[in-house]
Amino acid sequence: MTDQDIPSQIPLVPTYTSNTHSVKPHSVEQFSTIPNAYIVISHTNQNLDYGIIHKYEIGGFKGYSGKFSSNVIRIIQTYEEVDYIEQDKYVQAASIQKQAPWGLARISHREELNNLTFDEYIYEKDGGKHVKIYILDTGIYDKHNDFEGRASFGVNLLNNSSSEGDNGHGTHSAGIIGGNIYGVAKKAKLVSVKTLDEDGTRTVSDAIAGIHWVLKRHTFDVQKSLLNKWRYKEAIIALNCVTTISFVFNQAVDEGTHYGISIVVPAGNSGNNACYYSPPSAVGAIKVGASTYYDTAAQFSNYGDCVDLYAPGQNILSAWNSDKSAKYVLSEHRQQQHML
Repeated sequence: MTDQDIPSQIPLVPTYTSNTHSVKPHSVEQFSTIPNAYIVISHTNQNLDYGIIHKYEIGGFKGYSGKFSSNVIRIIQTYEEVDYIEQDKYVQAASIQKQAPWGLARISHREELNNLTFDEYIYEKDGGKHVKIYILDTGIYDKHNDFEGRASFGVNLLNNSSSEGDNGHGTHSAGIIGGNIYGVAKKAKLVSVKTLDEDGTRTVSDAIAGIHWVLKRHTFDVQKSLLNKWRYKEAIIALNCVTTISFVFNQAVDEGTHYGISIVVPAGNSGNNACYYSPPSAVGAIKVGASTYYDTAAQFSNYGDCVDLYAPGQNILSAWNSDKSAKYVLSEHRQQQHML
């Protein structure tokens, strides 16, 4: 029995359904599945003793992922506690385009930008205070001056990957979210959760492990704040990756929102129906499409019923990872950070 003989999901239709709609995409690129890598979802905490890389418990979402031979998967299929199995696959950040900044001004003005407002950002000076924002990305260069000591390393959930190996994508995201110069929430605490490799890719199972880690930390912080009576307002997850439909990915995201955490995700930048991608098709996530300086949807932005709102996502200036004062312009998935 080979991987090709095993359905990508067992049972073929799990009890969970995603926010998919009847509109068919004109073309959905395929993200490669990973040989002998599976995510097993069950209704108990029972796990195998070998082959496991990540274990999950996010509310009613319980399971594990790892490398298992086809024979082992065939045995797992017979376990009564197993709800379904999904073959693991890659997720990715997005492509890069270069030009010039404007996003902060746009989100602070209801009217169209003009010569007086195009570079004016109106904001609450304590915006983000007592809030933790967990950035699931390639990592953050937390020594950058724009973070003023508010950025920190949380965890590296990738095997064989350097914790300091940010390719710039994560630092750029963090700058838009909470940088002093480039950021929206200028007093927020920014926590790096490394779930994407230096090339901007990794797997669904790693992304779910990131959600699991954040929820454990969030639960601990809430309990500690109540016990010690210190101010802890809330937490937000910026989940900076996209793949094609994954029931297990969507379920993990939706269960995570039951903890009182907002999970903000990009709609994707394939110029396609967002409902055919995960996590944009997750019901509980806040899905953000990309808009342009002229208040139109960016040509590359995904669209449709699975997009909740649009925000600046093209030609955005933010912090970069090459030195403590570096800056750079990217144009991909930047809309999501503007809504945090």
